[in-house]
Amino acid sequence: MDVRIKEVLDTAGKYDLELAADSLEFVDMGLDFQVVFAEDGSKQDWVLRLPRRKDVFEKTGLEKNVLDFIATSQNTFEVPFWEIFEEDLIAYQKLENAPAVTTIADTGEENWVFKKEAVPENYVRSFGQSLAALHGISVDQACKTGMTVYTGEEIRISMKSRMDKVNSNFEVSEKLWDKWMCWVENDKIWPEKTAVIHGDLFPGHTLIDSDHHVTGIIDWTEAKVSDPANDFTAFYLLFGEDKLDELIGCYREAGGYIWTGIKTHIIALLDTQAITIAEFAESSGLEEYRKMAEEMLGQK
Repeated sequence: MDVRIKEVLDTAGKYDLELAADSLEFVDMGLDFQVVFAEDGSKQDWVLRLPRRKDVFEKTGLEKNVLDFIATSQNTFEVPFWEIFEEDLIAYQKLENAPAVTTIADTGEENWVFKKEAVPENYVRSFGQSLAALHGISVDQACKTGMTVYTGEEIRISMKSRMDKVNSNFEVSEKLWDKWMCWVENDKIWPEKTAVIHGDLFPGHTLIDSDHHVTGIIDWTEAKVSDPANDFTAFYLLFGEDKLDELIGCYREAGGYIWTGIKTHIIALLDTQAITIAEFAESSGLEEYRKMAEEMLGQK
C-alpha cells in the first residue's frame, strides 16, 4: 500500500473514521494543509485536512469559531462543519458541488469546471452576492469570535508596517517601492471601514453547482475583519479588468460595500502579493518561496 494512503487511513482510524483505501484522492494545492477526498463505508464523501507543519494547527481553533459564526450569520452560501478537530486531522462531510478549479496532483495542471477565458455570468453574479453577504456580516459580532480585527485606519498602518519590514529583509526595487508609497498615501482610494473577509478567496475555494452558481466557500484559515478589497484580488488576477468591473457591479447590486476608488484600490492591492510571499518565506523558512519573493520584489 502507498505510504501516503496508509498514513491517512491510520490517522483517520484513530478517530473511528473508517475510509475506503481505493477512494482516497489527494489534492496538493494548499500550502498549509494536505487535502484528501475520501469515502467511508456508507459511501459518504469526506474532506480531510492534514497539517503540513506544526505551526498550522495553532490557527485552526480560531478557524472553527469563524466557520460556526459564518454559517449562522448569513444564508447565501454554505461553509464546512468540522466533525473531527484534532492536531493531526480535521475532517468534515463534503459539501455539495465542486470547486471551480482543482489541481491534478501528478502534473500540477489546473482543472477548471468552466473555461477560464469565458467566466459564466452566473458565477460572477453569485460570487458578487456571496461577497456582499460576507462583507455585510456584523463586525461587532465577528469580534466575539476572536478573529483579528482592523479598522479602516489600521489597515493602512498595518500595510505600511509590512512594507517597511519586507523592505528591511529583502531588496525591493525603487519602482515597486514608489508604487507602494503612492498607493498607501492616497486618501481617496482606501475604504473608510472594514468588513468580515475570507482573506484567500480564489476560485478553488468556491464550490459551484451545475449552473455555475457559488453554493459554498471553503478554507477559512485567513478570515479576519480587514480590507474588503482582499476578497477581489484573486478574481481580478485570474479573470482581468473587464470581469472585475462586472463583479463590482454585481456586488453593488447585492448591497455590497462600495467606496470611491474601489477598483483602483483592488488593482493596487494586487501589487502587494510579493509581500505575502515574502512573509510566508520568512515564517516557513522555505527557500523556494524566498527565491520567489526576491524575484517579485526586484521587478524593474
